[in-house]
Amino acid sequence: MSGERARPGGLSHTIQFESTDVAQAVCGPLHRHLALIQEAFRDRAAARGQPLYGVEIDASGDGVVLRAAEGGEEDLKRAGRIIETLIQQVRLKRRVREGEVLAAIAFSSAATGDGPAAPLPHLGGLTIRTPRQLHYVEALRDERLDLIFGVGPAGTGKTFLAVAAAVEALRQERVDRIIVTRPAVEAGEKLGYLPGDLAEKVDPYLQPIWDAFRSQLGETDLRNRRERRQIEVAPVAFMRGRTLSSAFVIFDEAQNATILQMKMVLTRLGEGSRMVVTGDPSQSDLPRSDQSGLAHALRILDGLPGVETIQFAVQDVVRHRLVARIIDAYDAEEARTRQARDAP
Repeated sequence: MSGERARPGGLSHTIQFESTDVAQAVCGPLHRHLALIQEAFRDRAAARGQPLYGVEIDASGDGVVLRAAEGGEEDLKRAGRIIETLIQQVRLKRRVREGEVLAAIAFSSAATGDGPAAPLPHLGGLTIRTPRQLHYVEALRDERLDLIFGVGPAGTGKTFLAVAAAVEALRQERVDRIIVTRPAVEAGEKLGYLPGDLAEKVDPYLQPIWDAFRSQLGETDLRNRRERRQIEVAPVAFMRGRTLSSAFVIFDEAQNATILQMKMVLTRLGEGSRMVVTGDPSQSDLPRSDQSGLAHALRILDGLPGVETIQFAVQDVVRHRLVARIIDAYDAEEARTRQARDAP
């Protein structure tokens, strides 16, 4: 796998696969999955000041050989848990994608002990990729929580997982309908001049939401549920005066809602309803950042019973791996700009 070799006298562990199909699925095309796992341990070794891969992984027939330097027992155990988790994934789904490999790596860091590897968690056919995403999904399923804030960078799965949880609740008849609202900042919330009915007016602003619904329901089921008004769209401007009962409400891109809009939407909740509010407070499109109702709500509702906030980080980005690096680069540039601006 690598030109770098472990130190002489190191540790090793061999895992045998039950078939060639399992071996091919776990290792990936051209052993790409093994390379991803090895890279994760290389980063850990670099953080400790070691010029080696923390764990080296070599394919050997219908198995893999894991090697680590002396003192790397925990890394070796963790690498073994990752491989075992991927073997379980093959047994359940017959295939392993890069996302599952990254999920197995992320969850292995939180696992302890020598017990069997836990299977990767799922929601609506989606593999949950990080421990923080799992915390978010657990909150979305927790009937004791009526208001959940999912905030953080783009690409962390905030909206997609909220839609999947809402569809799950609708299918299980825990709610009667799903209502989606999103500020239409570009149109100043004045949508009356646009042609079509309400859904057609706001669809351009809700396309990411509909993509998520289609992935969960398919086109035909989604269309039928929209016609029966089990799934509704409602721009923030049209939410005023409504009471939303027995509904799963998704307030998306909430960083673009003003303080008054945020208060108005939050107070629409009726009996048997729950709401998830998603957004990134650092990416508001409002003229002034201090107008953002999301940042304001997070501050004043912190600690309120029945309210939970999950703060995602760049480590939770599940899009292309370059996206996390791009976010880091922009954050670093913003920090330098603030430091230069605040310097005496």
